Amino acid sequence: MRGKFQPQAVKLHYHGIAFNTKQEVHEISDAWLISADIIGMYSDDGLVFYETNRLEKKSDGYHLYENNYPRFFMVDTSKVDADLRKIDVSELANISFTDFVRIGFKLGRENYGEI
Repeated sequence: MRGKFQPQAVKLHYHGIAFNTKQEVHEISDAWLISADIIGMYSDDGLVFYETNRLEKKSDGYHLYENNYPRFFMVDTSKVDADLRKIDVSELANISFTDFVRIGFKLGRENYGEI
């Protein structure tokens, strides 16, 4: 019997070009490896999840190169009317999508009340 995946704190290094200045950008963020092939993290706009198969794994973390067009899935804070920073990303490793949706509804009600 296989045990549940144990999430791991990782660093995600973003390598890209700034939109306005065209200068190279290298940003390092805290993230969670929530399954063998998915990394989750907070961004300014919500929660973002990346598939690791298009990221480069190095000794200092995972490296995301903008020009490699990594696939991602994003839950936009403004779309769910919730403060997604209240979600413990590491806990997402062991919950179902349905549970995730329930969390979003619960956070939305906390912020804006029931309709």
